[in-house]
Amino acid sequence: MSAPPAFAAPARRVPRRRRAGLAFAAILLAWLAPTIVSAQVLVVLSDESSGYQAVVAELRTGLHGLRDGELRLDNIIAARLADVDAATFSRYELVVSVGLAAAQAVASRGAATALPPTLCLLIPRQGFDRLALPRDNAGERRVTAVFIDQPLSRQLDLLRLALPESHRVGVILGPSSTALGDELRAGAKARSLDVATATVGERSALYPALQTLLPRSDLLLLLPDPVAINADTLYGLLLASYRARVPVVGFSEGLLKAGSLVALFSTPQQQGAQGAEIARRALAHDGGLPAPQYPREFTVRVNASVARSLGLRVPDEQELQAALGARHGEGDATREAGGATHGGPP
Repeated sequence: MSAPPAFAAPARRVPRRRRAGLAFAAILLAWLAPTIVSAQVLVVLSDESSGYQAVVAELRTGLHGLRDGELRLDNIIAARLADVDAATFSRYELVVSVGLAAAQAVASRGAATALPPTLCLLIPRQGFDRLALPRDNAGERRVTAVFIDQPLSRQLDLLRLALPESHRVGVILGPSSTALGDELRAGAKARSLDVATATVGERSALYPALQTLLPRSDLLLLLPDPVAINADTLYGLLLASYRARVPVVGFSEGLLKAGSLVALFSTPQQQGAQGAEIARRALAHDGGLPAPQYPREFTVRVNASVARSLGLRVPDEQELQAALGARHGEGDATREAGGATHGGPP
């Protein structure tokens, strides 16, 4: 005789109001699910200028599609970073600072709050080294950077390509760039260049330094330094160099437009693309953050009107770009930045 069929216990009736509450909770969880599972990136900008916005645009483009398109990328200016509460800040998977002021604001937050993995863009190498950022732990790199300045070897090679008859290089060193003196002299010697330097500790010392430096120079190489090269000193520096018929090699498009003969720099778009590549690998857990590095991609510009005024023949931009690119392959930027620290005191 077969066993009688088994019957399930009667279902417990759920009150209508509770059913409505459960349905609402399910809808809310479904709406929040992408936020909960998505990667979160916080981009901190020094200000809202177009150059920084261009970096954000490149980051969005480079990270598009990551995590099935559920990537959340927030951006904020440095002055508002203090408004982000500690719990929210610590939940970000990656923080990207754009500009020195932004990196300084992030470093200040890191002094009191656990700092997420951090990538600094558009920051001078010397400025990065002075930031009070946390040290690496247990082999894991917590902070890295793509420097705004070019490696000295790349700059010196540009001098040889653009002005091969010029061998005497004048350089103004300030508080931020004086540490590069030995590296500069060694690199110049390897390229049969003679370097004359003048060190200034304050803005008022710049013009007396130029009076002694320009007569000993065939060209003037400018290095990023807020004391030596800034909005207050730039016009007088370029005018004095022009009157002495000493061409200037600059480090930004702004310097080229202001009157330098040649400029070597990386655009915000180039920096943003390199930053996006680093961020994409970090968010994909593909080896973590790399070592701090110089920009891989770069741009060469020539001021033709200044060349004509000084009676100089300079190769065109495309020729210089190709020749310099042939000398500096993709791996050079990281190798040459090997001496840079990752912030914080030793």
